[in-house]
Amino acid sequence: MRIHSLSIRNVRGIEQLDLSGLPETGVIVIHGDNEQGKSTTVEALRTVLMEKHGTTRKEVKALQPVGRDESPTVTLHATIGPHTFTITKNWLRRAKSELNISTPRRENHTGREADERLEEIIREHLDENLLQVLFMSQEDLGETISAVGIPSLTKALDGYGDDGGEADAGTEDTALLAAVEKEYTRYWSAKRGDAANDLKNAHRACEDARTEHTAAQAGHRELQGFVDRHDRVSERRDRDAAALPGAEAEETELAQKSEVARQAHEKATHLRRELQLATEAHQRAGEAVAQRGRLRLAVTQAEEELELRSRGLEEAQHAAEQEHTQLQQLGEQLAAAKLDLEKTAGQLREARRHQRLVTAAARRAELSAQLSQVGELNERVRALREQAGGRQLTDADVTAVEEATTEVTLQRRLREQTAAKLELGAPAGTQITVDGESRTFDSAPLHVELAQGTELTLGEITARYLPGRDETSGTDPVAAAGARLADLLAELGLPDLPAVRAAREQARTAAEELAQLLRERTGLLGGADEETLAAELARLDQELAEVELPEIDAAAAARAVEDAEQAEEEARKLIDVLGADLAPWQERKAQTTLTTLSVRIEAAEANLAAAQQSLAEAVDRAGDEILETALLECGKVREGAEARSRDAEAEVAAVDPELAESLHLGAQERVESLEASISEAELTLRELQGRIEQATGAAERLDKAAAALAAAQHQFGSVSRRAEAVRLLRGTLHRHRDAARARYARPFAEQLTSLARTVFGPQVEFSLSEDLEVTQRSIGADTVPVDGLSAGAKEQLAILTRFAIAGLTSRESVDGTVPVPVIIDDALGSTDQGRLGLMATLFSQMGRTSQVIVLTCEPQRYNRVVGRTEYAIEDLKSSGMLL
Repeated sequence: MRIHSLSIRNVRGIEQLDLSGLPETGVIVIHGDNEQGKSTTVEALRTVLMEKHGTTRKEVKALQPVGRDESPTVTLHATIGPHTFTITKNWLRRAKSELNISTPRRENHTGREADERLEEIIREHLDENLLQVLFMSQEDLGETISAVGIPSLTKALDGYGDDGGEADAGTEDTALLAAVEKEYTRYWSAKRGDAANDLKNAHRACEDARTEHTAAQAGHRELQGFVDRHDRVSERRDRDAAALPGAEAEETELAQKSEVARQAHEKATHLRRELQLATEAHQRAGEAVAQRGRLRLAVTQAEEELELRSRGLEEAQHAAEQEHTQLQQLGEQLAAAKLDLEKTAGQLREARRHQRLVTAAARRAELSAQLSQVGELNERVRALREQAGGRQLTDADVTAVEEATTEVTLQRRLREQTAAKLELGAPAGTQITVDGESRTFDSAPLHVELAQGTELTLGEITARYLPGRDETSGTDPVAAAGARLADLLAELGLPDLPAVRAAREQARTAAEELAQLLRERTGLLGGADEETLAAELARLDQELAEVELPEIDAAAAARAVEDAEQAEEEARKLIDVLGADLAPWQERKAQTTLTTLSVRIEAAEANLAAAQQSLAEAVDRAGDEILETALLECGKVREGAEARSRDAEAEVAAVDPELAESLHLGAQERVESLEASISEAELTLRELQGRIEQATGAAERLDKAAAALAAAQHQFGSVSRRAEAVRLLRGTLHRHRDAARARYARPFAEQLTSLARTVFGPQVEFSLSEDLEVTQRSIGADTVPVDGLSAGAKEQLAILTRFAIAGLTSRESVDGTVPVPVIIDDALGSTDQGRLGLMATLFSQMGRTSQVIVLTCEPQRYNRVVGRTEYAIEDLKSSGMLL
């Protein structure tokens, strides 16, 4: 298969893309930034080949253009086998399909017929699995391939003997294998080999019969259990019914005793409450007498406290007056010092402002001069770049023109040596015309080379040389070499080789001068950024635009700042000294002592007044004699309550209410338990009677289950013998098939190893599974599983495997070339620079006979590939054509 052109309309983010005139072989690099449609281009190519126009699968729905109500459309012009065709498919809205075949005979199909005809062509000359493998997406870079799953590759490998030549074996007998596999799956699972379908059903039927037999045996045993349990429950019910009357009489007697004990407990509780109240009243009377004594003591203590506080008041007042005078004097001195500090600080700010202005003005002048020089260099650089605009001649261009000029000279001389000549003689001065050019005879004969169409004019006679058939065959080497030289000169836009050499020398000189200017500009900038310096100059211009600059230099401004800083420092030191002198007085210890003493005197006076008032109010409420009399009366009441409570507690101890209640509850529980047991026994007997009646016929069920089990075991034995037979047949066929695969695994491994030596070295080897999937890579003595390889090695192996498959399937094509292109979407991203050069060699080798299409955002990865063709995807989308 070869791709000639691809046109995409309204597919995802691509509104229009046209790819035409693709070379039949070579590496084609389509590059562009991310999100520009490279992967979409690959998906569109895959979809037009493999998806019907009427499908609504999610893969096709994903082609719907973004933000536009249009149908995705893809047109492909390609050759598969002998068929050259153009297929156009629309999906989703306005779905359609058109197939036009131009060779080997013209055919036109539309709709479903077009889809089916394209599928027939692909099925006849390729296969879908091969297409899927050789369309390599970004997700496939780390995945290995099971080569046996590709029919085209299996067909290419099958039949190669150990010597590498063709053996008599053909492709695998898939019909027989499929028939055996179908019969095998009647009895066994395809994946794990477990019993399935007929065998599983026969085994299940046997197990069900065995289960039923076991259940019938259990039912028969259960019936016997019901009868035995009925007898035991009847005996327990009769025993509990005989014991119930005695238990009821005992419960009545203990209930009466419990009631007497409860009444005695309630009486004792009432008397304990009376004793508590009498005790609390006696305690309150005693507390009232004690409180009266505490009030009298509080008045005495308050009088003593007031006298003690009043003794130091006069001395504290004198110390507070002296402290106030000292604070006032030192505060005035500190305020004056602070005013002086503000004055010196203002002078310092002004001096620093002058210094900043002088410094900024100097920097502005320096930047202005620096940027002026940079601007001059920039102008010279711009002029050189304008002069060097357009295509720049390279040494390769000069070499190509030199070689073409040499070839023209060589071919002319060879023609002069071998071409037929016509020798003419005439008097000196005679003129003739040769191919429109006038020539004059001198003393020597005139020689004219004879070539196809050479024309001579002698006076009124015109002669034209027409060679024979043998002389006209082939092309004119001189004309071909001249045409090649003319094409090169026309491409360069120069008249001859000296002009080409002069233009190359001029380009080299301009490049050297440009490099020198760029170095000078870099040195002048001193590592800074030109835009940053320009921004700084603009800021300084704006800052100094409306400012009057001081008429002093930088040194004078610096001295003024130093003088102002020294004056400010002296003012600060004076403030610190005065602050230190003032700090002890600011604590106001004397005033604090006076205030504390005054407050304490006031508090003592208030305490004395409060204590005197509390004592007077208490005496008014009740005199001392009244309190003493109340205390004696409360004592007598408490003693009577204590005697009555002791008698009641003795009566309670005699009857023990808690024990009486416990005995009554135990007797009551026994009666309830006997009644519940009798009731439960009655219910159980009724249930057992029903189960016994329900289990009638258990013996008959057991007999039937035994017969069914024997029949199921016989059927299972028959199915098992058939299942074992087909498993033996399948195993035998698989062994022979695996032997055949092992035979043709060698050419696949050799093809893969041959390609891999370019990248991994001459000692590389690969281990393959039975499905021809790479499992290990060995380089010398080092063997690494595929999963243990680096990301770069995995993507290199993925590309190598596809190149190997493409190389092997080429044996199946008529013209000996790869039947499908290898399409790779954004690979070699994890490959280091050393391996990139090796991979480029491999791509170059593959491109000699194959169409290798690479889509990438980094085209420099492929700049070592010989004979590659590069296209920018933005050009394909914007121009609508491939230039």
